Order: sequence, then C-alpha cells, then structure tokens
Amino acid sequence: MLLLLHAWFTFLPPILAVLGLTWGGPWIFLAPAWSLGVAVLLDLVVPPDLRPRRVGPVTQGLLGLLTWLVLPVVGFVVGYGLWIVATVPLAWWEVWATALAVGMVSGGIGINTAHELVHRRHAWERGLGVALLSLTLYAHFRIEHVHGHHRRVATPDDPATARLGEGVYAFYARTIPAQWRSAWTLEAERLARRGHGTWSWRNRMLWYAAVQLGLPALVLAFLGPLALLFFLLQALVAVQLLETVNYVEHYGLERRPTRPGAYEPVRPRHSWDSAHRLTNWTLFNLGLHADHHTHAGKAFAELQPEPQSPQMPTGYSGMVLLALVPPLWHRVMDPRVRAWQQGMALSAAG
Repeated sequence: MLLLLHAWFTFLPPILAVLGLTWGGPWIFLAPAWSLGVAVLLDLVVPPDLRPRRVGPVTQGLLGLLTWLVLPVVGFVVGYGLWIVATVPLAWWEVWATALAVGMVSGGIGINTAHELVHRRHAWERGLGVALLSLTLYAHFRIEHVHGHHRRVATPDDPATARLGEGVYAFYARTIPAQWRSAWTLEAERLARRGHGTWSWRNRMLWYAAVQLGLPALVLAFLGPLALLFFLLQALVAVQLLETVNYVEHYGLERRPTRPGAYEPVRPRHSWDSAHRLTNWTLFNLGLHADHHTHAGKAFAELQPEPQSPQMPTGYSGMVLLALVPPLWHRVMDPRVRAWQQGMALSAAG
C-alpha cells in the first residue's frame, strides 16, 4: 500500500506544469525546476532503497489503474499547452519554456508510462502506450523497444545501447534514425513471416506514420503555425529526454559473445540500476532497470532492486543532467565502466 502512495508522485510534474502554464511568466519553469532541480537534490540526499519489494494483488491492481490514468493526464497537459500558445500572447522565450515544461511531462511521464504499457499482455493496454507515444511522434518505439532493444541490448547490434566513450549528442545522431530503421525492418520481417507484403494495410509503421502526420496537420489547421511549432518542440524535448535515459541505462555495458552473431543471455549486470527512491516513486520503478531487462514481462510493481548490477551514482534526473555535459559525464562514468569491465574479465578468468 505504501508503494501505491509513492506512485502518486508520478502526477506531480503534470500538476506543476499546469500550474506553471496557468500563472505564466517565470512560473512556466515550475515543472522543469522540480524535475531537474529539487528531484536531483532529493535523490542525492535520500539513501537508495535496496530492500526487496512485496506487493499484494490488490495493490498491484490499483497500481495498474494509475498507469491507465496517465494518457488523459498527459493528453490534457499537451492540449492545455496548445490552447495557451494559440490564445495567449507569449514572448518567444515563453513559447520555448512552455514546450520545455510540456515536453518534460510528455517525455518523462508519458513515454515512461508508454514503456510500461507496451510490455503489457492486453492489446488495449499496448494501444494506450502507442497513443502516449503518438503525442510525441515516436510510436515506432513500441516496435523497436520490445522486439529490438530487449533482444539486442548491450550488444553492438543495438542502436539504443550507448558505447563507452560515446557522448550523448553523438548518441542522439546515431540512435534516433537507427531505431526508426530497425522498427521498419522488424515490422517488415513480422509481416513476411505471416505472408504479407511490407506495403500492406497491416503494417503498423504506416498506421503510426498516418497518425503522426495527422496530428500536426490538425494542430496547424485548427490552432495555427505557432501552436504547430510548440507541438513539434514539445515532442523534440520528450524524445531527447527518452533518448538521454536510453543513453544512461546501458552506457558502456556489453554482453560477452558466445559465437559469431550470438551473445550470452541478458543478465542484471548489463543494465545500470538505480534504487533511488524519488526516481522510482516518480517513474513507476523505471530505475529498477536491471530486473526489467532480465524479466521483461514483470509489471513495474513487481520489479526488484539488483544490488549485483552496476549502480548509478544518483537518480535518473541527476544522470540526465550529467549526461548533457559530456566531459563531466565521462569523468564520472568511464572509470565505473572500466571497473565493471575488469570485474567481468576477472569473473570470466575465474
């Protein structure tokens, strides 16, 4: 039941974003200040929680309901931002700040919840995840993440695994187009296995493209070019946030090859883990990423900390900020990766 109370922290950034947009001016930065300021400090001060989690079936069901609420909440925040930009005279910096505040909600809360939902068993829940991803024009993540990233994580074949020494901005340039290409290839292969052509109405990538072209077109038609600019900017912020998180979650970690083109099974040691409390309260246990990759079918409430996996020095908000300053990132993280590599080498030798 305590986890149920903690999970309500997920809805704090959307509330702060709406308040900031309503009050206007510098208040627009209220949600970013929480996520990239207060949350960073709290994760640094409050010790990580490495205790096993035990969640009863009733609490687990209620936690699942919370994930369904995210789509209307994030949809409202995006819609409210569109209405503000379209109807209220704003300075150029206020348009940018509004896109930042809304994009951090649609990316940090929306895409994160979509990540949880696209792993669910029921098709309608996966559909909720795709709807959330569509608000950021990134629906192909549903295909690439589930069928690509989880299979190829921590290998050179995975575009979403950052390599040792790779800066986050170089990672964006490599991973974003590569993930789209991977999603297209995976979908084409799925259709071929079922005896269908790639250019078929059954191709989910074509449906995603239609929705993601239609949404900006509707914004432009009904709310105008400034609203369209805002919508595209918030999507850009959201995608950058997602890919920064991808960057930090597996940076420099590698699975051992067992034969050409094959690798050892995914283990907790192939993901950076974070048991920092605020991170997991706000992000539906996203920080317990090692267990998620080891047991992808687990609901977020069932995920456990993995003390044997490499540990992030701080929570996700702090890691995102650190990644955005590559010299500082490499100074902090590269020695940790090399220590991990040495540990793996000793383990293999033993």
